[in-house]
Amino acid sequence: MRRFPLAALLVLAASCATRQPMTGQPATGVDRKLSTFAYIEEGKLATFIVDTRATRYRGKDNYIPIEIAIANRGVKVLTLTRESFTLADENGNRYPCASPKELLENYDFLDLDRDLEELNEIVFNRFGAMTRYPSNFSPTHFAARQGQSRVVIDRVQLPQYGYLLDMVYFPMPATGLQGHTFELTMTAPELTDAIFVKFEVK
Repeated sequence: MRRFPLAALLVLAASCATRQPMTGQPATGVDRKLSTFAYIEEGKLATFIVDTRATRYRGKDNYIPIEIAIANRGVKVLTLTRESFTLADENGNRYPCASPKELLENYDFLDLDRDLEELNEIVFNRFGAMTRYPSNFSPTHFAARQGQSRVVIDRVQLPQYGYLLDMVYFPMPATGLQGHTFELTMTAPELTDAIFVKFEVK
């Protein structure tokens, strides 16, 4: 279980409390939305986006997919691994990323989840001046899609003004999925504080 300093958590909680929703969106206790399924936390050092389009179809499976986009805006290099990400449910339970071995042996929808990705189109203009870097924390069963690789990458070093898109997986939360809120936390050696996105699966 990953633990964060109390002071850092208090700072993060205070910043969350002051976030404002986008025009026309009610303040529901989650981060602001880019689309029906995409939630964003945008700071000076990094932008972190979570998308639940694929997540919402996996309510009865052992693992859940979460599509992510990360842009490095303010540090020389951002070092990320699967251990950088932790999912928390409403009851405070925390879940680490599933390993490639666990997914290949116990999960059948790796390729179908990729067909449900949508962040590439959503962030195209937002990250238009940045460079996309390869990231593949999770495996696939069959042939890679165009522009993707089947080779799993355990560690990504994301330069400043670079961004990545990927799919990460977690064990099914004890709360279930539909109608519940979650928090996806990202840490990196180069970041003083964790960055998190609070989102709902509908």
